[in-house]
Amino acid sequence: MSPAKALRLLACMLSFALASGCGDACLSLANQVCSCQPDANSKAICNQKAKDAEAIFAVGKADSQLCQQKLDSHLCDCTKLITAEGRQACGLVITQP
Repeated sequence: MSPAKALRLLACMLSFALASGCGDACLSLANQVCSCQPDANSKAICNQKAKDAEAIFAVGKADSQLCQQKLDSHLCDCTKLITAEGRQACGLVITQP
């Protein structure tokens, strides 16, 4: 999968992954992931999806703490999101029980 296609997929996944909470830390995390998009239009769409999710879903303290932890540990940097392992560490991979 090309990096651009992977990043577009991440934008879509981001809406679901952050749907459980998009407080300030989670919105910052979403913005960080969106900044990895290949062009300005894709970045804008990604950021809008994150803001829309923030307006719909309440953020809990645990959600904010998890997002802040991801930000502090740089687990969602663009260079890491191009790998499956990086996406999983960032929390963008949904695993089934």
